[in-house]
Amino acid sequence: MQKASSIGMGLIVVLLIISLSLVLIKVWSSQPRGNVSKPYFSDAKNRKLQKRLLILLNGDLTTAERLLKQQRQRHQGQSDTWYLEKVIYDLERDRRY
Repeated sequence: MQKASSIGMGLIVVLLIISLSLVLIKVWSSQPRGNVSKPYFSDAKNRKLQKRLLILLNGDLTTAERLLKQQRQRHQGQSDTWYLEKVIYDLERDRRY
């Protein structure tokens, strides 16, 4: 009986190690790579672009962050300035029609 419980405990330990490894891999792989700077809205060098984007979105910070995240996923490796300019360009282009 004791042998069966020790095998069960060993199996639980192995499953916990595998689960923890998978979680760590997921967290590590979701970290941004490339020339990533501070979060968009805390970086003073892009303040003018940040203000322009928020004006276009009527102050909706959640939408701004979502649009920037989408562009970062589609066009990896660009600068924060590039992403801000791209989102602004797309919004202004879409409003012309």
